Amino acid sequence: MFLLLVGAQAVAGDIVVKIDGVQAEGKLGLALAFADQQTWPQTPLREVHSTEPTVRLRNLPPGRYALQLYQDSNGNGQLDLSPRGVPLEPVGFSNNPALLTGKPTPLTCGFEHGAGDTEVQIKLQSPKAKGL
Repeated sequence: MFLLLVGAQAVAGDIVVKIDGVQAEGKLGLALAFADQQTWPQTPLREVHSTEPTVRLRNLPPGRYALQLYQDSNGNGQLDLSPRGVPLEPVGFSNNPALLTGKPTPLTCGFEHGAGDTEVQIKLQSPKAKGL
């Protein structure tokens, strides 16, 4: 994806991610995908300090994107899932879908990003609080 981003910076805007529900323990991992992908990237685009309520992804070309944000509570560098695919750590996605049937696909979480800045609100959902 990096090569695509370099050539399109002239019409690129920022995606501003506002985060709600961050817990005290664990780094945040943020993954960015094109919304037509079937799966999320295996590694996060970047780690975020848990004290940051807002993250800015700079100079992204217009397109349809999806975001996944998780809090790595046990420090193993990944989002832990149950055998059914339900997240076991605090997690949130663009469009804030329910997690009752497991981890959503980027297609479910897609949003349009134009030439200007786009604001996306993500609420971290804790499996313990939701009974998952």
